[in-house]
Amino acid sequence: MPFRTLLACLLAALTVAACSDGSSDNGVGTRYYVDCSAAVAGSGTKKSPWSDLSDANAVVLAPGDRLLFKRGTTCNGMLQPLGAGSAEHPALIGAYGDGPLPHIAAQGMHRAAVLLEDLAHLVVENLELTNPGNLSEPHSGIYLLAVQSRVENIVIRDMYIHDVTGLVTFNGTAKRGGGITSDSRFDTTDTQFDGVLIENNLIEDVGRSGIYFDATSASTSERPRAHEPWPAAGQNIVIRGNTLRRLQGDGIVVHGTSGALVEHNVVRAGNLAGRDWQSAERNCAAGIWTWNSINAVIQYNEVSDYRFGQSPTDGCDGTGFDIDNEQEGTIIQYNYSHNNEGGFILLCSDDEPHTGIVRYNLSVDDGKVLNVSPCKFPTLGTHNDIEIYNNTFVTARPLTALETIPLDTIGNAGDMLFANNIVYATIPQDKPLACGDNCSNNLFYNLPPSGTNFVAQEPLFEDVTWRGTGRLDAGEAFKLRAGSPAIAAGLGLPDVPPADYFGSEIPANPAIGMHQPP
Repeated sequence: MPFRTLLACLLAALTVAACSDGSSDNGVGTRYYVDCSAAVAGSGTKKSPWSDLSDANAVVLAPGDRLLFKRGTTCNGMLQPLGAGSAEHPALIGAYGDGPLPHIAAQGMHRAAVLLEDLAHLVVENLELTNPGNLSEPHSGIYLLAVQSRVENIVIRDMYIHDVTGLVTFNGTAKRGGGITSDSRFDTTDTQFDGVLIENNLIEDVGRSGIYFDATSASTSERPRAHEPWPAAGQNIVIRGNTLRRLQGDGIVVHGTSGALVEHNVVRAGNLAGRDWQSAERNCAAGIWTWNSINAVIQYNEVSDYRFGQSPTDGCDGTGFDIDNEQEGTIIQYNYSHNNEGGFILLCSDDEPHTGIVRYNLSVDDGKVLNVSPCKFPTLGTHNDIEIYNNTFVTARPLTALETIPLDTIGNAGDMLFANNIVYATIPQDKPLACGDNCSNNLFYNLPPSGTNFVAQEPLFEDVTWRGTGRLDAGEAFKLRAGSPAIAAGLGLPDVPPADYFGSEIPANPAIGMHQPP
């Protein structure tokens, strides 16, 4: 191995994976090699590699083992590894040699290109996966399952997953098809997934979901309140640094989790199969959200270009984010949302206890500010215990709507808090924004003000004309200039986060909006 390559491997923050030549971790474990372009089947050594997936699927991985696929080659079929690593010496599935990522092509003939069932202590990295199939059943790039045992310490990183097609309808079966998906069929009250990291993957042109992580078989009726432990939920689930593009449905969904972290992801162009919310063919999707979960944190993400559906009247949801029913303690903060036809955020209004905080986000040119909908119609609840504060909204027509129906008031707002937000209309409007009865200390520009203690002046952004991608670049454009009437005009709130959109300290007398000038 060249010295520079060896040095890079030694300095890597995460060293559970082998270096590029397939060397093992601390000399522990066996290295197995697969070259699907080889003319004859070998014994699995580097000089005599296996030539198809059958031998790779037969080996039982042990701690420290490496199952390595030759770069620049394609293996047809489904990889379904056996065995497990250990906490000290995870097993690894990855690449060796030079050239493009090794490609596993499931060809729509298998449920997934890589099926990980009842595995633990495993790293999967540096593979290209495809699985184009018919539209009558779901397909996945990676399908992670807990069936008869607990799944823990799984890392899925640096994968290229694309052209995965399958069922895209609005049901749980279809949603478990897509780029990286999971399901728990393990009937136990104990944790079923513990320690799953999905990071730095590129996922594009998939249906239905980009990343759909379902971590428990427990029903929603078994979910406790947010301040209580939930041992049956997925624990230590982290989805970070992924890029997802052109999705038939949802971008990232965490389901059945406790304390999941979804951060630094970029999601572009989704809900491509969205259909009319009032029809029997209803098909609804959003960029990033959670369901049947407690204490999820969704932060530092960028979501854009979510479609409402097939047309302005034939669609559903299409928002960047969503605080759905059946969740508590969700925090959505420090995100950049733009050009989402359905709007910035969906707020469901059903009667189960559900709480959430939406703070210090930036929304530019989204179709709505709020989409307030009864997601379990005809069940109608309120938006009690939802807090929306210190966000910045910039759009042509700021409005609150129930899907396609603009609302002058939110009749079931309950005690929902809408405070310290900037609402900037780029085109003058003659109707105020519906923001409930607990609407205070917001700045409204180019539209009539709402609520109490409002500010009705231009906020003085650094560059209100700026448009583009990049969470921090967007934030810089919509910072407040010196002399802004938003500075120190906010309502002091309890339990605020330690920092604003940029990581700056929040003063006792906060500014309105996502930026707190020094």
